[in-house]
Amino acid sequence: MRHVLVSIAVMLAAGAIAAPSGYTRSGVGGTFRMNVSNTDVQSVDPALGADNISGQIVLATCARLVGYPDRNGPAGTRIVADAATALPRVSRGGRIYTFTVRHGWRFSDGTPMTAKSFRRAYERALTPVMRAYAANFLQDIVGARAMLAGKANHLAGVVARGDQLIVTLVAPSPDFLARATLTALCAVPENSPATAQGMALPPAAGPYYVVAREPNRSVRLRRNPYYGGSRPHHLDEIDITTNTAQQASMLQVEKGEVDYDSGGLPPVSHAELLKKYGLNKKQYFVTPFLETDYIALNTKRPTFADPSVRRAVNFALDRSAIVQQLGAGAATPTDQILPPGMPGFRDAHIYPTGKPDLAKAKALMSGRKLTAKLFITTDPAASNEAQVIKLNLAAIGIDVNVKSLTFAALINTVGHTNEAYDMVLIGWGADYADPQDFINITLSAKNITPSNNINLAQFDDPKFQARMAAAAKLAGAGRTAAYAKLDADIMRVAAPWAPVANRVARELVSSRVGCYVAQSVFPQLDLAAVCLKG
Repeated sequence: MRHVLVSIAVMLAAGAIAAPSGYTRSGVGGTFRMNVSNTDVQSVDPALGADNISGQIVLATCARLVGYPDRNGPAGTRIVADAATALPRVSRGGRIYTFTVRHGWRFSDGTPMTAKSFRRAYERALTPVMRAYAANFLQDIVGARAMLAGKANHLAGVVARGDQLIVTLVAPSPDFLARATLTALCAVPENSPATAQGMALPPAAGPYYVVAREPNRSVRLRRNPYYGGSRPHHLDEIDITTNTAQQASMLQVEKGEVDYDSGGLPPVSHAELLKKYGLNKKQYFVTPFLETDYIALNTKRPTFADPSVRRAVNFALDRSAIVQQLGAGAATPTDQILPPGMPGFRDAHIYPTGKPDLAKAKALMSGRKLTAKLFITTDPAASNEAQVIKLNLAAIGIDVNVKSLTFAALINTVGHTNEAYDMVLIGWGADYADPQDFINITLSAKNITPSNNINLAQFDDPKFQARMAAAAKLAGAGRTAAYAKLDADIMRVAAPWAPVANRVARELVSSRVGCYVAQSVFPQLDLAAVCLKG
C-alpha cells in the first residue's frame, strides 16, 4: 500500500446489507469525529495520497472500476466490480483489459462519471509533473513510458470508447487486475488538472467527498448526494483534526469526545486497552495485515554504498528489542522483505531476529568507523526504536544521528533522491496481495524518481533488477518460487533494507461507533463502512 506510519468493494447487492439493528442508516448518520495524531494528511488527491492516512480518506471518496469489498476478513480480499458493471474482459493473451463503466453515476459536483473519467485518472498518474506514486505500478501500459518521459500528453494504451475503458499492456501481466484496484485510479472529472500540488478539493464519485481542507489543521468529508453505488455510506459527515497529541487523543476517544485516531495509539497503552475492552468486541480491534517495517539503507550514500556494511547492520540489530518499543502484541521480528501471508514468503532465517550477532557484524565492518543520519517520524514509538538502533550500531562503529519529522513531512523529504539521508525507519503495506508490490515496486531502479521516490534505498543492482523483471512475468507456482528466492537472495547478498518487524493494526474507537470494518488489504478503519449507534 504505500508507506505506512511506523508506530503504527465486494459490490453489495442493492439493499442486501443493512446497518445493524441499533445503528443509524445511510443518509441519517450524524458526524463522525476523527483525529490524526502527530502528522497532517499528505494529500486528498487520489493521485498523490502515497501514505496510509491519505489512502484511508481517499478510499472513502473513491469510485474504482474494481476494488475490494467493505468487509472484514477473507470476504474483504476478493477483487470485485465497483464502478464497472463486471470484472473486465481479457483478450489478446492477457494484454487487453476491457471494462464497461456503469451508467448514471455522478461526481459530488453533479457532473457525470464516464469511461473518460477513468482514462483521466490513468493519465494524471503518469503525468511527469505530478510524480504520482501509482506511476510505479503502471509502466507496462502501452505509452506509459512516453508520458513519463514527457514525450506524450495522452496515454496511448488507455482508450475510452463509449461506456468502455480499454487498457492495453506491453505484455501480459498476471497482477494487472490487482493493480487496477489502486485508489490512485479513482474516477476524476475529465477536466481534472495535473499539477504537483494536486487538487485541494477533488470532486468524488464514491460514497463521500472532501468538502473542506485546511492544511495542518483539518479535513472535512460529507456524504456524496449523487453517489450511485451500493458501498455502505452511513454517515452524514466525517470531521478530521490533524496534528493532535497521541496520548490526549486516546483519552478523548475513551471519553467519547472523539470517535477514532488514525495516527495510532501510545505503545504502552495496548495491554490496558485489551484488558479493558477485550479483543475485537466493541472498541479495541486488532487486524493482521501484509506489512513490513524496515530501515531503508541509502545505497547511493557513502556510508551504505558497500553491501558488507549493510549486511553488518542486519547482523547488529536487536530486532526483538526494537519490536518491544511498539507495545504489547504490535508486531513480530523479521529479517525479510516479504511479510508472512504474502505469496512467495518463505522463512529463510538470514539474520538474527533475537539476539544480535555482533561478531559477524564487526567482521563485516573490518574496523571501519562511520556516521549515518537516520530519519524517523515524530511518533513516540519511532523515537524509542531509534534509540535501540543507535545503541546497536554504535557497538559496531556506526554513529547514528537521528532526525524526526512528522509522517507527511518525512514522506515528502526522503522522497527526494538528493536529500542527505542515510537511513529511513518506515513501513510498507500491501497495495494488493502480490510479492511484486513489495520487491519490484520498492526496490526497482525504474522506480527511482527525483521526487515522490518510494525506492528509498535507491537500490540499483543490474543482476537483481533483471531477476525482478523476469519474476514479474511469471504466474502461479513459478511466480511465488521466483519471488521467494529473490526475497532471500536480495537480503543475503545486497541487503538494501534492514527489515525489523511485521505488524498488526490495532485501533480504538469510541463507544458510539458501530459497523467496524478493517480490510486486510487496507487494515485501518473503513470510513465508508463505519456507522454510529442510534
